[in-house]
Amino acid sequence: MPGKPARQIVRSSTTHPILRMHNQRAFFTVLLSALFVAGCTTYPMGLNKEQWASLPPAEQAAYQAQQSAIDQERARRYAIEQARQIQEQRDAEERERIRIAEAYRHAFYGDVVTVTIQDGMVAFRGKRFPFEPLSFDLVRGESRLVEFTRQGRSYETTLVEVRLSEDGNTFYFDYPARKRFVAINDGWERGREYRPSEIGSHDGHSEAVGIAIRIRYKQLPQPPRRR
Repeated sequence: MPGKPARQIVRSSTTHPILRMHNQRAFFTVLLSALFVAGCTTYPMGLNKEQWASLPPAEQAAYQAQQSAIDQERARRYAIEQARQIQEQRDAEERERIRIAEAYRHAFYGDVVTVTIQDGMVAFRGKRFPFEPLSFDLVRGESRLVEFTRQGRSYETTLVEVRLSEDGNTFYFDYPARKRFVAINDGWERGREYRPSEIGSHDGHSEAVGIAIRIRYKQLPQPPRRR
């Protein structure tokens, strides 16, 4: 009996997912630091509890006013820095989007691979389950987050980072994982299937087991590039 057809993933022109993911990690780091500081009792102008308690109310009010002015200036500078970082991220995302779009637009045969993944299981919220087959393209030098959908539960998904090297001859699955899968071009003209036993085990990534990865050069109208 033939297997289920692979779900084709279409490239999107929205924010680049890899950059967005790194930005989210940075945001949560800053948030946790802010919550830690907020949980500590502090007094204006670096005074300790005893020094603060020894001051009369008028001097306490003066110290509080000075501290408030300092805090407002810090907040203003922080907001400016955050806006700068956000703009830099947006600029980087736009450059990457344009670069990838241009790479696809000018691709020759051998520059783009079609990857199909099926069988086996990947981790959804820390537990392995079967997933819907999927298929996607990668151009030389492209990294992306691929969305896996749990079988029978279309609302439950997980993301796995994949990458095709700059020279187009090395494919990475679960790229950040210590036990990532690496496939070297050994016949992608005809198509090659790989069945790695386990990928990214217990390090917070796909934890894929028993999956089948098929890689083949995408058929393009342009003639092959001379080497």
